[in-house]
Amino acid sequence: MMTFRRLAAALSLGLLATAVPALAHADDVDLGGTTDVVGLAWDEGAETLYVSAAGTPEAVQMVGRDGTAAGEITFTGGPQSVQGLALDDGQLHIADIGDPDADREFVTVFAVAPEAGQQSYRAWDFAYPDGAQDATAFLISGRGRFYFITTGDDAGIYGAELEPSRQGVNTLFRAADAPEGVTDAAFLDDGETMLVRTGDGVELINAFTWEVESSTTYVGGAEGESVTPFGADRMLVGAGGTLRDEPLPAGQTTATPAAPTTSPEPSETAETSADPSVAPSPTGTAAPAQPADSSSDSVSRGGTLIALAGALVVALAAGAVVFFSKD
Repeated sequence: MMTFRRLAAALSLGLLATAVPALAHADDVDLGGTTDVVGLAWDEGAETLYVSAAGTPEAVQMVGRDGTAAGEITFTGGPQSVQGLALDDGQLHIADIGDPDADREFVTVFAVAPEAGQQSYRAWDFAYPDGAQDATAFLISGRGRFYFITTGDDAGIYGAELEPSRQGVNTLFRAADAPEGVTDAAFLDDGETMLVRTGDGVELINAFTWEVESSTTYVGGAEGESVTPFGADRMLVGAGGTLRDEPLPAGQTTATPAAPTTSPEPSETAETSADPSVAPSPTGTAAPAQPADSSSDSVSRGGTLIALAGALVVALAAGAVVFFSKD
C-alpha cells in the first residue's frame, strides 16, 4: 500500500504552519480547528493528491506520493464556493457549486490541466430544475456524466447530460434523493459505485439502483468533510482536519474513533455485519442489515494518517508537517 512520509507546508503569507507532533503510531491528530478542506482527488497513475481548501477556491494544492508539496494549480475563473474535485479524461474538474443562500442563478464546473502553474480552463454552467440548491459534492461517473449532490431539507443527487454544452446554461435532472449531510463524494474505479461522505460516515451507493451497498458510521467522531478513493479497496477520509487511510466500507459497520493521541497503541472499535444486505431506499439510506456475527476491528487497520495543517488552507510551500506510513 502507498506510503506518505512528509507534507512540506507553509503559509503563503510567510508564516510557517505550526509543527505537528510526532504521529508515527497515532490513530488521529488534532490540528487545532483546521477543518476546511472541501475537495480531494487522488490520481493513482500520477501518484498525486489534489487538495482544495475553502479559503483559496482559485487554487488547488498538489501533494506527491512521498508527501512533499508537488506544486499549486491556479486559474482565473473566479470561483465563489468550490465544493469538490474530480479527475476525468486527463483533466482536473473543479466544482464551484456551493450556494448556502440558494441565490445563484447557475453554478459552474471548471476543467484544468492537472499540472502545477497557472492554467487555462474550460467551464460549464448548470442550473437545477427545481430552483437554486446548495451542492456539497461533485463526482464524475465512468461514462463521464457529472453528478451533483445537494444538502438541505430536500437533498438530492442531480445529473447532467453526458455532453453538456459550454454555451449557455445546462439544466440538470434529479436522479435520486440524497443521504443526509453529504459533504463529498467520488466514484470508485468501477465508474458505477459512488463513495459518499456524509455527516456521520461513509456510504457506497450503486448509481444504477441507488441502493446503499455498504456503509461505515462513525460514532462520536468529527463531522464529515472529504473523501477520495486511495488505491485498491481503500479511501482517504477527512474529518476534523485529518485524513485517515481506511479500507472501503464492507457490510454495515459502526466505528467509534479514538480520541487524538500519540500513544503507540490507540484503540478504536468497530462492529461489522457479515451480511451487507441492503434494500433500495428512496432517501439514499440503507435499511438496517440483518444481525450477524461481528468482531472487533480497527477502522484504520493501522492505516496511513495524513495531517493537513493550516498551511493547506492558503498554500503549499516549504515547511514541516509530517505524514506517517501505515505499519
